[in-house]
Amino acid sequence: MATGKPKAGSAEHRELFCRSFIDSHLQFEPERLAWPELDPVMLQRLREVPFWQEVLYTEMRAIRIIEAFAPTIPDPLVREAMELMAEEERRHERLVRHLIARYGIVIEARDIPPLPSDIERTFIDFGYGECVDSFLGFGFFRLARESGFLPPEMFDVLEILMGEEVRHVLFFVNWMAWHQARRGRGAAAWRGPASAWYYARAVAALVGVALRNARQQGNGREFSATQAAGLMPGFTVGGLLEACLEENRRRLDGYGRDLLRPLFLPALARFALRLTGRRIPEDMREEGNLMRRVWTVLRG
Repeated sequence: MATGKPKAGSAEHRELFCRSFIDSHLQFEPERLAWPELDPVMLQRLREVPFWQEVLYTEMRAIRIIEAFAPTIPDPLVREAMELMAEEERRHERLVRHLIARYGIVIEARDIPPLPSDIERTFIDFGYGECVDSFLGFGFFRLARESGFLPPEMFDVLEILMGEEVRHVLFFVNWMAWHQARRGRGAAAWRGPASAWYYARAVAALVGVALRNARQQGNGREFSATQAAGLMPGFTVGGLLEACLEENRRRLDGYGRDLLRPLFLPALARFALRLTGRRIPEDMREEGNLMRRVWTVLRG
């Protein structure tokens, strides 16, 4: 049955996902945002969060990757969108650096190692990693806002970053489908295993970051997942998964249904919720045979 979506790899598809990304670009200067004044308790809480260094490192590396990959793209419209993505990542770096300086957050210097020679594969790894980070980030962001972890004004500023991450994920998912189709690999028999492989690599990389941070907890920055849960009353893994699903859907619903959407992580989250015995809300359920749905997800 036709879905109304343009065929992946077609000129119509390219025009759709590139123009959607370019036309939704926001103009703002990070230093001029409405940064709030924090009382001593909130300021200390912000400073104790250990991931600002990782966030800054991720943005710096993202810039290097996209700037290296964009010139290799022969299609001018896709290249224009990629160059805009690099510009937005540079602005993300400025925003994080301003936050760190404004609130006196201490981070350690960290060099960006040379990029691998296969820049296309490096970009694809980066894209899938951003899909994983964003899906989890949406859930944590919602729970942290609801818990009052920081003042609402701070979340209003950081919401700009979250909004741009949605656009980056949508662009990447559609670019990947377009890219594979243009290389004759758009069939489900290729796209499914390829997606599973890259998502597995992204999850493994995320686990590596978590383990590295855990080893550093003896340096006086002991902000563990357990402590984070303590700051958010009622925190549970099931509640996090529900928040990820709800926020992912809410944010994606702000964009056209003709764009391809990431399906693998929401399906995995639903499966995990079933394993925990948690009741899945009606509006988050997937109808039909589970194996058929998994196959559909892999195809997407």
